[in-house]
Amino acid sequence: MLEVIVVSVVACAIAPAVFMWCWYWDSVNVKVQGGVNDDDTAAPTFTDILRAAKNTLVIHDDGNKMAGTMYDDAGVVEAVRRQLASNQALHIRCLFNDRGDLDLVRQMRAEYPDRFKVWYRSGPRPPGDIHYKIADDGTFGHLSSHGHGQPERRFKLLDCSSAKPRTKRRAFGKYLAQFEMDVAVAPTAT
Repeated sequence: MLEVIVVSVVACAIAPAVFMWCWYWDSVNVKVQGGVNDDDTAAPTFTDILRAAKNTLVIHDDGNKMAGTMYDDAGVVEAVRRQLASNQALHIRCLFNDRGDLDLVRQMRAEYPDRFKVWYRSGPRPPGDIHYKIADDGTFGHLSSHGHGQPERRFKLLDCSSAKPRTKRRAFGKYLAQFEMDVAVAPTAT
């Protein structure tokens, strides 16, 4: 009887550990960088994510017109133009909280109306809104949080290019699902 109890206790202790190891072992393939960035570092980070995107790039941000926004940066606009021109499979979809008159939006909607789509959230900016730029369903992405109009943002940059699909979903799935829900109720893309 004592042997059965010992085996049961050991099994109950080891089984969850084995399960956790099996579930999370692929996380070692995710490269994570974090910190605080500003307008000067946002543009190069965005272009890195843009270059990683082969099929899709999903963007959620405030999209407000403010000094230093990367969405008015000529280098960013040109990088998006080059990426869309050189990769016919790439589709970029944006959900902005604000309707700022942004150079990137104006120019790309005119040049690539079928592959550059923008929606605007109706209603106020949600509290604790996490912004993101996610390439290819979670292969590479950037998460940030900050107050509205703040030039400095806390961020995480996740490179899941060597990770399994399950790990990518764990890293970015809730943001991609939220994007689809928000776009479904947002006014028609413009």
